[in-house]
Parts: sequence; structure tokens; C-alpha cells
Amino acid sequence: MHNVLVQIIILPRYMKIYLVTANPRITKDQLREFNSLGDFKVINASKMGSKEVLSKISGVEILIAGSSGFEGLDEEIIKGLKDLKLITTLTVGMAWVDLEIAKKLKIPVCNIKGSNSESVAEHAWGMILDLAKRISEFDRDARLKGAYKFGDYQGKEVYGKTLGIIGLGDSGKRIARIAKGFNMKVIGMNKSGTKVKGVELVTLSKLLKESDVISINVPLTEKTDKMIGKKEIEKMKDGAILVNVAREEVVDKKSVVGAVKSGKLHGYGIETEIMKPVKKSDAYLSHPRILVNPHNAFNTEDAERLSFDVSIQNIKTFLKGKFSNRVV
Repeated sequence: MHNVLVQIIILPRYMKIYLVTANPRITKDQLREFNSLGDFKVINASKMGSKEVLSKISGVEILIAGSSGFEGLDEEIIKGLKDLKLITTLTVGMAWVDLEIAKKLKIPVCNIKGSNSESVAEHAWGMILDLAKRISEFDRDARLKGAYKFGDYQGKEVYGKTLGIIGLGDSGKRIARIAKGFNMKVIGMNKSGTKVKGVELVTLSKLLKESDVISINVPLTEKTDKMIGKKEIEKMKDGAILVNVAREEVVDKKSVVGAVKSGKLHGYGIETEIMKPVKKSDAYLSHPRILVNPHNAFNTEDAERLSFDVSIQNIKTFLKGKFSNRVV
């Protein structure tokens, strides 16, 4: 009798990978990549609460999460997903994720740092120029009121003026780069104090006093919550333009609306919460020179494509026992 050597090959088990976000648009190549990495499933959802999340994705091991898909990734959800081994978000900001509980449970969290920075920077500049030249204001009045007298809609140039950037991360640096095309003096501040080419680092007080245009690009934290309020706005130049492509809560709402109405500010551009309607009675809609977008600065086909590419890379790196773009 001959001894028969039986070789047992154990194939790696495919993990359950769920993509949860509102209206994802994935290319065929990206879908192929995701399917090659595991048991991939797309959940097209909008602002799910914890009970709905736990009922739909209870077995998930790798979660690709868009903030539009969840009310928030809170303690109940993260604890309830018993098999969860990795969260990779489709956002850069992390205020909607309970990072402390993820850290406590030793669940790594990665983001898509840099993926939508160009889109956010261009959006900031879109709002700056729109407010400066009063484009949307005149367009709305032409459509709704038959307005046509240019003398009622005099704008201002940004060329040669001073731009102040609060937060010189990926988006802030790109906003500064674009400003050079307008021959602007660029001043800025960041928490690290790291020098940025072409930008003079200054204190917040100096930035507020000297800037003709101010762009806010900081993450929402305890320190940045309402960092721009009545006192800070009073320091700004009369007729300054303020745009906020960070989180809404960084700027005190009552103070900024009052400043636009009084003429202290020429205009304000704001990104409100993602996938949430703005009520007709909202104070932001009470003045024509307040531009309101329910969180749309990131939303370009280019940024979306890159976001999924980075998510794929995050998962590939994790499956090799390493991390890319890790937050905690």
C-alpha cells in the first residue's frame, strides 16, 4: 500500500465588505477591485439610524462609510457591529464618528485624506467669486423679480486684495495656490505652525483684521466650535467676504447672519449639514448675500472617483497587515 500525501490548501477567507453611503457611483474597474478584495456589497442609504444600520449590516467586517449614509457612527453602532475589523470613511472630517469608542475597541479607522481637497478648494473659490460679483444674487432676482439694473448689484474685485486662510491643510493650501492667480497677498494660520510656501503665518487676530476675504477650513473640534463669533467678526474689515467650507458649527450662526444684514460683511458662503434640508424659515435664507449649500463642496465626479480609489487602497493595505490614512 502506498502512502498518499494529501496537501490541504487553506484559501484566505474573504471578509464581508460593505459600502454604505447615499447614491454611490462606482466605476466598473472599481467594482472589480472591490469584489476581488472580499464579499462586497453596496448599501445605498441615507442618514440611517442605529437600529436600521444594525439590521442591514450586522455581519460587516470592513465598513466603507459615507457620512450621508448615517446619522452618525456612534457607540451603539460600533459596539453593535460585532465582527467589525476596519472602518474606512468616505470623508476627511471625523466629527461624525465616535473615534474614542473605536479606539477603545481597537477598531482602526482610516479616511480619504486629500481625495476631495481640490474640489473643496474650487468650491470655496466659487463662493468667493460668486459673492464678490453678486452673481447668484442677481440671477435669482432676474428670474424671480425681473431685475436688470446693474447699478443695484455692484460687486467688488478680489485681485490684489488679501486672503486669510484659517486652516492650512490640504484644502487650505490649494485655496492659497489659486489665490496667486489673482495676485493676492495670502496670510494664514494653522495649529501646527508648519510653514506653507507663499503664505505668511499670522495670528488669528491679525488675520481677521487684515483680510479682505477669509476662508475657513478647519475640522470641527471642541476648540474650533464657534471659533468665529461676534467678537471675531467685529475685528474683520468692513465689507469682508467670509466663506466656510468646514463645518457649520465653526461659525456662530446668529453673529454671521447679523453681520451680513448690517453690511459689516459683504457676504457669507456656508456648507450646511450633509443630506439635510434647509428650512424656508432658516436665518441663512433671510439675506440674498448668504450662499447656502447643504454640504456640496466635496461633490464632484473627480473627487468621488478618487475617494473610492483611496478606499480600495486603504483596504488593500489593511489586508496586508498595515495601514494607510489611519486616524485611530
